[in-house]
Amino acid sequence: MAIKSRLLERRYTAHAQPMSELNITPLIDVLLVLLVMLIISIPIATNSIEVDLPNGRLVGPESPQIALIVTEGGAVLWNGEPVDRPTLEDRLALAATAPDAPVISFEPEANASYNDSVQVINLVDDANITKFAFAGAHQYRTFDAE
Repeated sequence: MAIKSRLLERRYTAHAQPMSELNITPLIDVLLVLLVMLIISIPIATNSIEVDLPNGRLVGPESPQIALIVTEGGAVLWNGEPVDRPTLEDRLALAATAPDAPVISFEPEANASYNDSVQVINLVDDANITKFAFAGAHQYRTFDAE
């Protein structure tokens, strides 16, 4: 029995020193539970943006097409015919009020001024044209380093 008590005494005296390391596993568990609860309690964002999507109807060839081109020199061509600003405004107003409104296809030349192009687009917008298309944009989709 004396041998057994000495072994027990030696065992307890070897581990009787206080632990110098803190067991943080329970603290991490509690923090993870709190984090999950916080994430669950945050409401899902309800912001939305209204976007007008196409309704599936395609503009067919039955609609007349008008080619509106801005040249490098700043001239505007209406179906190949040069027009000045007042004439363009008049023609756009007539096109907007036509019973079978034509599709205005806008195609600026490659080196046309952005300012001239934007002014023509603003005139189309001011005339309340509902059928407007950018034509020929596919030719600018790749840029070469030549």
